[in-house]
Amino acid sequence: MAQSRRLLALKHNILKPPAFPPVLKGSHGLSLHAPSEKDSLSFGYTDGSQAHSTTYTDEKAVAQLPARRWFSKPSKHRLVGFLPTVIVLVITLGFVGLILGFLLSMQYVPAQGGRGFLAAVRHGSFVLDEEEWSGDMSSGGHLRVLVLSALASHLISDTSSILMTLVAYRVGAQWLSVSQGGDSTEIAQNPTPLQYGLLVRLMGSSSISAIGTSCAYAAQSRSRPRLPRLFKQALSMSISVWVLARLVGLADLWLHTTSRSISILRPIPDSSQAYMFAAQFNETICPAVRAGLPEDNAPTSGAFPCISEFEDFVTMDDSMSNIGFSVMANESSTAWKVITLANAADMAILIPGATIDTLYTSYTASTFAFQANCTSLNSLCTRDSTGMTTNCSEAGYPALPYFTDEVSGAVTSNATQINDFVFGVVDGELAGRSLGSVGLNSPVTSNPARMAVQLRWDTHIQGTTSNVHGEVTNSADLAIDTYPNPTLYAGCAVSFFNATVRLDSSQNSWSLVNSTLSSSEFATTLWLPTLWQYATEQLAADLMVTARTKPKDVTMAALNQHLARLTLGAAAGYIEPAKATEVNYLVPTLLGQYPVGPVVALLTLLCLYALLALLVFLSSWWTTDETIISPFDASNDASLVQERSMLVLTRTWLTNPLALVGAAFPGEDGQDDVRSVAKQPSGMVYDGNDSDMRLAIGLTNEGFGIRKRATGQKIGGTEGLQA
Repeated sequence: MAQSRRLLALKHNILKPPAFPPVLKGSHGLSLHAPSEKDSLSFGYTDGSQAHSTTYTDEKAVAQLPARRWFSKPSKHRLVGFLPTVIVLVITLGFVGLILGFLLSMQYVPAQGGRGFLAAVRHGSFVLDEEEWSGDMSSGGHLRVLVLSALASHLISDTSSILMTLVAYRVGAQWLSVSQGGDSTEIAQNPTPLQYGLLVRLMGSSSISAIGTSCAYAAQSRSRPRLPRLFKQALSMSISVWVLARLVGLADLWLHTTSRSISILRPIPDSSQAYMFAAQFNETICPAVRAGLPEDNAPTSGAFPCISEFEDFVTMDDSMSNIGFSVMANESSTAWKVITLANAADMAILIPGATIDTLYTSYTASTFAFQANCTSLNSLCTRDSTGMTTNCSEAGYPALPYFTDEVSGAVTSNATQINDFVFGVVDGELAGRSLGSVGLNSPVTSNPARMAVQLRWDTHIQGTTSNVHGEVTNSADLAIDTYPNPTLYAGCAVSFFNATVRLDSSQNSWSLVNSTLSSSEFATTLWLPTLWQYATEQLAADLMVTARTKPKDVTMAALNQHLARLTLGAAAGYIEPAKATEVNYLVPTLLGQYPVGPVVALLTLLCLYALLALLVFLSSWWTTDETIISPFDASNDASLVQERSMLVLTRTWLTNPLALVGAAFPGEDGQDDVRSVAKQPSGMVYDGNDSDMRLAIGLTNEGFGIRKRATGQKIGGTEGLQA
């Protein structure tokens, strides 16, 4: 042990190097190490990755070792923190670009209502098609934006240490600057040991614990030394970085809790087969019906083959009329059905029935349409003293009321014989009184045309003297006569159309694409089943309750709908399927819906984080720095020279506790001075395998702390208990 102490004396008195600049005060300088009780010594240096040593056998040889020389290059401006800045910018702005690019490129325009950022703002959320399709048309949804958001949040938390590295460069430059000064003002700008310890915690971790401890210390304004400016800047930057990183995490959580998947029916164009969902007139019906009939049944109009003198196609084929009755009754087994479009003034259109599967299929189809606009005539016609309508000449329908014999059906003047009729008005004549329009001077109507409706209901209600029911308390508000029986008279302006309609199965809705008036001959053909009174009984049954209990405007609106639906339905037997166009097969699809608020918040915070990194970099990127030159000896061998930036070393002392550990536990092997400027923080600490370099923790004569196992040395070289 005596020999070891003599060697230590040689180390301090003979080979001690010049002092480091103030910032490197904790460097070990040159040191010798006695690995055992033998008389051999080990001397060497480390460059951070490789050790070189020479063995000397006596103290005289040690005394003859050449002393190392330390130099420094003059101060110059240096670009510092470029790589950390690039890393932070790539991560933050990279995720901004990825998330924004994904949101804009994967938008599902039909559901979002447009493409682009402003369309998403108007909708309130980004709606994305993120599904992956397989060969069997199955799909799977992925909320990929949430994956990017979560990854960005985690990486931002991890980059806090990188951003604090930039802050350490700025703080280190200030510390080096004030360390060179000698006046009291500059000395006060250097940190105390406690402040330095807090700085290491802030720069190294920026955890809430480190920030809280530093804030608590800074708040003790009366009992603590003055805070240097670099400490205040480090604390404020640590708080800013921590807050921004946590805000990014909160924005990510907000996005996760508000985003969702929505299910829609996505149209996929399908041209694999012919979908017979459209409607066209069956041109073969009329020639087939007339086959074998007398010559006088030839068509009366060369433009349309079904208009003949006796209108045979209406009465000679029961299968056609049966289809019409089924459609009017809205039976589920029919190939057609009629609906009215509320957004097209209650226009009735002919569409495929329940026997044709149109589920999950959207398409455009040609069809036929009918529209009625009826006016109540009861209040416009002449009435007798009892309130019964007697003549409608003033209303423009002089043939109403139309009286017939209850038994024979012949025209009669008996006022009690009023039956149900739906008439066509052609050149002032009523078509439909008997045998349709047979016998009219001009059986072909114009289009638009006029129709007249006469309906009467027999009341079998016992114990009442009034036919006024429901919400109507004044019979004048009704569309009917109440005496002697409820009776309705109406005049209707009607139109037949060749129409194009569109089915959107995702909304289960029909829309009118366009319509054109049908030819007069075709209009005449379609209304003949109604004039043959095929629809009259159904119309009376459908309208009975409404006419007797609702105001006239409600009754007329119902008459418009029922007359339009039944007129088309009665002629449905003469319609055959045709090929639809623009057929899309609707596939259930999951879309990702991301509210605009959390998305904008996340992207804004990422940009602010990048801006903070850029501002810190710009504030210290062109910093004055000094370079340390540490040769092995005085031989000026360039291959043995190390050059280390003082600013980089200062950053290490601020961010990594290994530098402080290396100063607290020198290796005493002659290489401590070289280790103090090692390239890697781990190279600053002696990591020998000798027993006296093992550390123990516990209570000694000097208090509680860490000590070298073999010598009992605590931090700072204090002698304690022997192990």
